[in-house]
Amino acid sequence: MRIVVNLFPVWALAASLIALCYPPIFNWFSGPLITSGLGLIMLGMGVTLRWEDFVRIGKMPGRVFLGLGLQYTVMPSFGLILGYLFNLPKEYAVGLCLVSCCPGGTASNVVCYIADLDVALSVTMTTVSTLLAVFMTP
Repeated sequence: MRIVVNLFPVWALAASLIALCYPPIFNWFSGPLITSGLGLIMLGMGVTLRWEDFVRIGKMPGRVFLGLGLQYTVMPSFGLILGYLFNLPKEYAVGLCLVSCCPGGTASNVVCYIADLDVALSVTMTTVSTLLAVFMTP
């Protein structure tokens, strides 16, 4: 089973290429299926965690604050830099900057799990940044 998980980038790339070449193939996957799929993924990430993982994160809040600081400074800066490097119209560059400020999602937690990183930190960062996005996103 681990080999299937480790090949996630290959599956994602293959699905992306298929969707790029033959978009109608994925028309069936919409609405309630997307919601159910995301819910299933979040449940899967949740069952990999223990209460002690969050207690550990609570004892090191600096990591969460560092991540939040980077998310709302470095990521938007990179968004603007990429916008200018690719000579995007100003509206697109600002849009890229705005999207760069948005909280991470379920995919970041899955990637942390696959890479055997700190999933509890990723889930905490996603939760806190989602709650703060109301105030922090320009």
